[in-house]
Amino acid sequence: MKVKLFTHTDLDGIGCVIIAKLAFPTVDIEYCNYDDINEKILNYMTTDGYKNFDLTYITDISVNEKVAEIIDEICKPESFVLLDHHKTALWLNKYRWTCISEYIDENTKHSGTEMLYHNIINYYINEVEFRHVDLTNAFDFVEIVRQYDTWEFKTKYNNILPKQVNDLMYLLGRDEFIDNAIYQIIMLHEYKLTVDNFMLLKKNQEKIDKYIESKEKTIIVKVIQGYKAGVVFAEQYHSELGNKLSEMHPELDFIAMINPSHSISYRTVKKNIDLSVIADSYKGGGHAQASGSPISKEMKNSILDLLF
Repeated sequence: MKVKLFTHTDLDGIGCVIIAKLAFPTVDIEYCNYDDINEKILNYMTTDGYKNFDLTYITDISVNEKVAEIIDEICKPESFVLLDHHKTALWLNKYRWTCISEYIDENTKHSGTEMLYHNIINYYINEVEFRHVDLTNAFDFVEIVRQYDTWEFKTKYNNILPKQVNDLMYLLGRDEFIDNAIYQIIMLHEYKLTVDNFMLLKKNQEKIDKYIESKEKTIIVKVIQGYKAGVVFAEQYHSELGNKLSEMHPELDFIAMINPSHSISYRTVKKNIDLSVIADSYKGGGHAQASGSPISKEMKNSILDLLF
């Protein structure tokens, strides 16, 4: 079975890669962000790239209405599957080939990795190429990713492991992290961190703490859509930085972290604020307490014009 996967670049998107590779080792992977997902899928459809695959997945990220209409017109529902858990993508449920859902139950949130895992087990388990691979051995890994992406590791479980796994992904690099996780799940029948991993993470946490301390001193307070926001320029550690700064500054409604070369991330610890609405107005998306929006080429050129 020839499978294509378009997925996001964060831990949840990478988790989808690991599950897909466990099920379909020859899966063709394409990583996407909010600023290029529509262009990539549009090119895939209009150049007939989809005809080279029996099944196409889009996970942990969604397309706009124009692209969705093209997919709906061209593809059979059984050959195209979009799985997402972001509130801003719920409108896509009108299509037969999508499954968009925020919650597993009233107290538990979905993640892209968890949705793909169950989709394969429920509908494609007979197509799994390595029959000796027991996908249930990946369940603990799937739950680690789900807890991190939904932030339940902190708000619900007080479990530091998901954060450590996310940190490890950036320390090892995407490809090594993926290979390591697949090796453990196949050969050791479980996923766990090693002693060397913990030593590396300890040093990294010291670096993160210093980074947060330095960025806290650079906060610029700005009113954004009626909210009092703390804005910082930051290239890394967005989830931890945003949540920590929100906790340190309860007078601020949310934190906006700008990575000029890539995107803007929004974080808040306040439950009465829906950041997905703010992100959506800037052509982004996400969750109520964690969202993001892209920085377009036009925006980058405008920044350059201001600077020079």
